[in-house]
Amino acid sequence: MSERIEYVTRPREEIAGVLRRERRFLSAADIHARLSRARARVALSTVYRTLEYLHGKGEITERVDAAGEASYMFCEPQRHHHHAICRTCGKVEDVDCTAVDSFARELRKLHGFTLDDHAMEFSGRCRACR
Repeated sequence: MSERIEYVTRPREEIAGVLRRERRFLSAADIHARLSRARARVALSTVYRTLEYLHGKGEITERVDAAGEASYMFCEPQRHHHHAICRTCGKVEDVDCTAVDSFARELRKLHGFTLDDHAMEFSGRCRACR
């Protein structure tokens, strides 16, 4: 995000700072561990509450893995996109998906089906990990 958003409390600022610096999905435990290593005194419960707050405001994206663990990342909600996630290092790249709009039009035209929502995620290895 280009503009700096104020989060009222220092713990919220520190949590948001971790998410801003990382270009990968992080769980609450990951964020808490990074804050602990940086000697920030933020309770794990505060991390969870802040993630809920930021997600509710639409400032972060939530991803739930196969085991049911949620992880979060700052994301640009202004434009429609998906994510390419490196399986090795976890780095995330935004992927514009104008093809999905074309697919939705064809789905409606051929089958009379109106697409309300969709979720797509691409996984592989980034340039640095290949």
